Amino acid sequence: MFEKLIEAAVEKALDRRTVRPDKKLTLEGYYPLPEIMGQLYSWVFVPFRGMEILVEVRYLRSTQLPDVDKLSHLVDEQRKNIKLTHQQMIEVMNIQEECCRAVLNRPTFEELERAIYGKDRVLESKRAQLAEIRKKINTLGGQERHELQMECNKVELFTGYVLPDDTMLALTNIALGIDKTDIKKVTKEKILAAYSKARFYSGKPSDYIPGIFTDGDKKNIDDYATMLGCEEEVKNSKKRGK
Repeated sequence: MFEKLIEAAVEKALDRRTVRPDKKLTLEGYYPLPEIMGQLYSWVFVPFRGMEILVEVRYLRSTQLPDVDKLSHLVDEQRKNIKLTHQQMIEVMNIQEECCRAVLNRPTFEELERAIYGKDRVLESKRAQLAEIRKKINTLGGQERHELQMECNKVELFTGYVLPDDTMLALTNIALGIDKTDIKKVTKEKILAAYSKARFYSGKPSDYIPGIFTDGDKKNIDDYATMLGCEEEVKNSKKRGK
């Protein structure tokens, strides 16, 4: 059976390399990810605790995704070296898990979860540790309680999600179409230029950003451009007022 899965993956990879690049050259603008990829399903290798497993993924439309705007905002906060709260970390993990559930076709998220659950001795040990911490935490106060609560938060994040972090991140990137569109080429300077053109020529900033993007990128580009553009206008207004 494993040989057939590898054969299917190789055939799809060859099909993408011989057909997709030519078709991709004709695309320009905003499309559902399946349209950009030229297919709905694909066999891919994803990392799994330093190794790789073969899974069939489903390419999603933006309407099938969870609240990725919140995920993008939280990731941006992290990039600014702003430490996320425990609740925000849970929100990030929850959104990633939803992406995994939506994108996994074979095996399904539930099938992969069942394959891991009960066999992961480290996870089992951590759950026992969490139970002990929760018993002890109410008996303490002051600094000791605070330190134990911090440890409890870490263990909760570890035990709350069965799939490894590297697997969840890879599947989330697939769901969002990371590295499959030109969204990473869009800079702050390009966004501001598009905002200015939209103000001068009318239209939306996304009308002035060339490239291949998912259908969900259009709203994100317009929202981000409006935010940056308004910030720049406020700065310029303050400078003029001095």
